[in-house]
Amino acid sequence: MLSIATFNLCNLGADASPDRLARLGRIIAHDLGGPAILAAQEIMAQTPTQADGEVPADTTYQALTAAICAAGGPRYAFREIPPLANRDGGMAGANIRTGLLFDPVQLHFVERGHAGPEDHTGIRLNCGKPCLTLNPGRIAPTHPAFAGDHHCHWAPSRKALAAEFEIEGQRLFVIACHFKSMRAISRREADYTKKQRHAQAEIVHHFAADLLAIDPQAAIVLLGDLNDVPGSKTLKALKGELFHNLLEDLPHGQCYTRRHGGQPQALDHILVSPALRHGAAARIPHLHSDASPHAREPASDHDPVIATLPALHCQNVFTIS
Repeated sequence: MLSIATFNLCNLGADASPDRLARLGRIIAHDLGGPAILAAQEIMAQTPTQADGEVPADTTYQALTAAICAAGGPRYAFREIPPLANRDGGMAGANIRTGLLFDPVQLHFVERGHAGPEDHTGIRLNCGKPCLTLNPGRIAPTHPAFAGDHHCHWAPSRKALAAEFEIEGQRLFVIACHFKSMRAISRREADYTKKQRHAQAEIVHHFAADLLAIDPQAAIVLLGDLNDVPGSKTLKALKGELFHNLLEDLPHGQCYTRRHGGQPQALDHILVSPALRHGAAARIPHLHSDASPHAREPASDHDPVIATLPALHCQNVFTIS
């Protein structure tokens, strides 16, 4: 069995307080049990003065991974594609992005190429099986749904990050997402954000579906803060007829990862391809959404979601190149 989790870290920067970092470290090491892979959203790096190039967040990842290790968790490695300054949305000047932490003891990251923020990873064949042309790589980062489009009233948004891992000679594809926020100041703006999320979900679905068209037994996980709820058009577009949302297996009363105006919402999801569905299960530790209003400020405004995955199909055995 392999564990994989998603966690929106709420604008986490290298300047986070030692107490907050320590709490996040304990959550990942203990409440999540040190998953093999962690998709992290809202990793932040402040834009340097007059910067107009890439904005890496190495110091933020280093602070977080050190806190996890100090809490008794794995010594995680990390991968990301640094965004261009002020081009991925979110809080002004924060340059939030999606990144991946992984435990190199449990699996191997298959480094391939060197992708920039506007490079699109594709799919190629290796011994008859699909693999990524760039690993890690972004999915359609220059498409208007991610880059923004004035005519559609779409703002620049976080890009989807695709990665390929090897586990005992078998491959696992992980696509980490942070779709356009629900936040809007008018009904018309809310409609624009919905349409942008729908377009993002369709792009990611088509990419993952292309992997399955080449290999129906491909092991694929789609996860992250999708900023929409089960049954929404966004989730239906991402799922299609091919993927299963593990949150749908949870009792209704447990299926939430955040509260807005006191009401529970399930915004963070883990979806799996058919090869992983049997035996896969998710759980949501309600560490923040159920916190007392009198408790100290939470480490995040989202709950993490963690899933255990079954052993990968033997058909996925291949030669890395």
